[in-house]
Amino acid sequence: MTLRTQSKPLQWIAAAGGMMALLSVSSVLFADSASAHGYVENGRAGLCKSGANTDCGAVVYEPQSLEAPKGFPAAGPADGRIASAGGIFPKLDEQSSSRWAKVSMSSGTNTFTWKLSAAHATASWKYYITKDGWNPNAALTRDSFDLTPFCSVPYGGKQPPFTYSDTCSVPAKTGYHVILAVWEVADTANAFYNVIDVNFGGGTGGTTIAAPANLASPSQTQTSVSLTWSAVSGASSYEIYRSGTRVGTTSSPSYTDTGLTAGTTYTYTVVAVGSAGRSGPSGALAVKTTGSSTTAYPAWNASTAYVGGSKVTYNGVNYEARWWTQGEIPSAASSVWKVIP
Repeated sequence: MTLRTQSKPLQWIAAAGGMMALLSVSSVLFADSASAHGYVENGRAGLCKSGANTDCGAVVYEPQSLEAPKGFPAAGPADGRIASAGGIFPKLDEQSSSRWAKVSMSSGTNTFTWKLSAAHATASWKYYITKDGWNPNAALTRDSFDLTPFCSVPYGGKQPPFTYSDTCSVPAKTGYHVILAVWEVADTANAFYNVIDVNFGGGTGGTTIAAPANLASPSQTQTSVSLTWSAVSGASSYEIYRSGTRVGTTSSPSYTDTGLTAGTTYTYTVVAVGSAGRSGPSGALAVKTTGSSTTAYPAWNASTAYVGGSKVTYNGVNYEARWWTQGEIPSAASSVWKVIP
């Protein structure tokens, strides 16, 4: 008996059918994945991105991707994998009283800021905190937390801005605690989970060093940037980070970063280090080296009112206003100003 191969039309039909089946399966697999992404600015993953937390794994490149089914505590990431939102970035689930940099916090009114890489229709924002007497040296589980959120913000399916903040009343605590922040997406089955390591003082297990303030760049050349900041009480040294990578350490509140490229914008943060631990990062500062042929705009003036589309120069970097503003200093972390490449 002679075997005959399929004709080309039949082969094409079979291949097309296979492709349709693959697309159908893919659509089922990814139907519930949110196109939105975001992270808490001073959360564990956010501090990995800035360099304040180290040995974090690949989350330094994707702090916005901590996504898992919504519905916490009945659903959501499994116990032991809460910090990593299910285990995709397992380093985040390493838990001890000294493993992570901590944010100094007082009970009462506090603001939590999310950085979104893609906005999305939102159902709610919820915030949970660990119980008094929780074990900071054991894996985070539902039993670690008070499962009633101390702050719950319904959002009604609206689309949030790319920088979004909630102002919440945080319960009275002392020492080291973990806050779990949950962004519930409205039109998918998923949510984004971020933990924030905080220290309330008056207890043990956490740093009480404040983050450096007033980071500025008094001068720039084609290949260097000078930085200054306010000295921090209790700090014996400072770590300087350029675009999330540590580039130097100094014992004084100033530093000059060298070996840079002319006409290039760099983003800096500074972390204070002392016997009590490490602070969170300073506010981010974008600085541009000299020698660029880009357009020069008028220098920013605190007394001038700017409207959306207004362009200014500050610390050698060009910025464009997103909307009306007056008095807000342009920076890489500003929600009002954006850097003009």
